[in-house]
Amino acid sequence: MKKVISLLVAGFLLTACGAEKSAFNKAQLATSKGNLTQAIQLYSRLIKHSPDFFPAYVNRGVLWERLPVKDAKERQKNRLNAEQDYLKAIELNPNLVETYNNLGALYMDMGRFTDAIFYLNEAITRRPRYFTALMNRGIAYYRLGNVTAALLDFNRAYQIRSKDPILLLNRAIAYYDMGQYESSIEDLTYLISFSPDNARAYLERARAFIKLGYPANAYADLEEAVTIKPSYALAYYYMGDLKFRKGDKDEALGLLVKSKELASNYVPTYELMGDMLSVEDPVSATANYMTAKKLDPANARRYEAKMRLMRTEEGRERVLAYRFYPN
Repeated sequence: MKKVISLLVAGFLLTACGAEKSAFNKAQLATSKGNLTQAIQLYSRLIKHSPDFFPAYVNRGVLWERLPVKDAKERQKNRLNAEQDYLKAIELNPNLVETYNNLGALYMDMGRFTDAIFYLNEAITRRPRYFTALMNRGIAYYRLGNVTAALLDFNRAYQIRSKDPILLLNRAIAYYDMGQYESSIEDLTYLISFSPDNARAYLERARAFIKLGYPANAYADLEEAVTIKPSYALAYYYMGDLKFRKGDKDEALGLLVKSKELASNYVPTYELMGDMLSVEDPVSATANYMTAKKLDPANARRYEAKMRLMRTEEGRERVLAYRFYPN
């Protein structure tokens, strides 16, 4: 999921005095050169001199979000600084819709999706055809589990800008979660038609093909995804699953090994490999379950149950059958 934020244009300088215009232009110049820390300092001086000059707060808020950080603690500090700047800008000028969108998008990054929706609502109320805010609110609804509301926003946004790659990908994923796999494939096919190097689009379409029972189409899309992005661990994961179901066990295990090499902390790969090995190599299967348990302690009971099933032939066959032959 992605938000869209842009710096305010210099049009707000029309009502500014000469000193404010000069300071604002210097800060924008520093930003254009990539000197974000310097730009923040320049905006801070401008704010100290002119505390009611709201464009400086909005732009400084954007820069706090973009500023490189050394750790999560520093990122959190910068996001809180951005939050305060956006709130102050809204206080000074409650009619600027971009600030509501920026704050809503910031709250999405912070995991505060209810707060995000509140401010995105404000942006959309003031500008009903605000594409970015509609897309962001749709993402926030999705992250809260309200896929129906997310699709409503994505559909509204689609009527405004139908060829936006982020929108099409998000709507396709929402369709997938609603079980509307044909609609998901339709959006992804449209996306691929004008963005053929979008590896994520191929992977998501492959997942929908799998649900519809078209493994050959799915595998072809996954191959395309790893051609575009050779480090795509998740694509190798799905390829391994499809190969195993086809009976190509050795190739399937090789693909999962590749997935592990690229994403050593991706828990589903270890569980899938454990299930594949459950009958032929229960010792290795158990080792994979143990790793999954270590990486995902919240679901420890599931992995422990599978490890217990490795003790008997009946249990091992049950694991294999449940995963690959549920019917």
